[in-house]
Amino acid sequence: MSMAAALPLSLLVLLVPTSDGRSAIRGAVNENDYMPKGDHNADYDHEAFLGHDQKEVFDNLPAAEARRRLQDLIPHLDEDGNGEITVDELHDWIKKQLLVYIMDDASALHEGNDVNHDGFVSWKEFVATTYGLGFVDNEQKAPEEGEFDYRQMILRDYNKFISADANGDQFLSVDEMASFIHPEEFHHTRHLAIEESLKDLDRNGDGVISVDEYVADLLADEEDHANQPEWIQLERQHFHEYRDQNKDGVVDLDELRDWFQPEGGSPALSEATHLVRQSDKNNDGHLSPQEILDSYQVFVGSQATDFGRMLHTEL
Repeated sequence: MSMAAALPLSLLVLLVPTSDGRSAIRGAVNENDYMPKGDHNADYDHEAFLGHDQKEVFDNLPAAEARRRLQDLIPHLDEDGNGEITVDELHDWIKKQLLVYIMDDASALHEGNDVNHDGFVSWKEFVATTYGLGFVDNEQKAPEEGEFDYRQMILRDYNKFISADANGDQFLSVDEMASFIHPEEFHHTRHLAIEESLKDLDRNGDGVISVDEYVADLLADEEDHANQPEWIQLERQHFHEYRDQNKDGVVDLDELRDWFQPEGGSPALSEATHLVRQSDKNNDGHLSPQEILDSYQVFVGSQATDFGRMLHTEL
């Protein structure tokens, strides 16, 4: 996946580190990187509402079973139990799905690096499992002839590790691991993600990102760079119109920072509003359980209705 395609748009709340490095970090998750990529369509809506893993499950259910399972979810959407689902309640539900995804990701990596199974990951444990025992306490050793030089990679990881360690105890909890592997999602590590992104995109090392460097990143997974797809022209236009704010032909660090966190609304709130508009048949501004079931194809996919078949952009 290209770097540019994964850049986030807005953070939910400011990070206030706590003694356990836990609750505040969970509140600082950036919605956008875990929102599905692309325009509103059936595939997008299903993934936003269900989360990535459950979307895959629902995509393979018969229509009747998908509808039945959606009915079982409705009480969980209705936070105040008044029988009506508001935009705010849907917004809260979607944010929960995003948080589940990021924490599952963090838990898996944390388990794989917690060598002594004490519930925390030390820097030495991370180095040993990621780079090998030979790098423990010797992270910046020069490579032998013909060996890969890991020094810059290890230095990057160390800077992220220190920043992710919100309570400064030199260990990462599961929640702190989330900000380590996704630094762009949290205020206390976001600066590292911005700096790393600039280095990754800036192929000639001049400290800024040209439109050609931006396009090269977008085409990183394409085998045929000579025959560029039509959407690349639109991306070039967006680069000059929206990314290059001072119109000097390149994107600098400040413009990249705005790219990470522009002014504007929440992607999850936008999606919740969209779902209500799609399903609110009596136009009263909220959804009844029956309206959700009557529009179940908006919320979930199934084999029978052939929803959720479009190409999925990996998160």
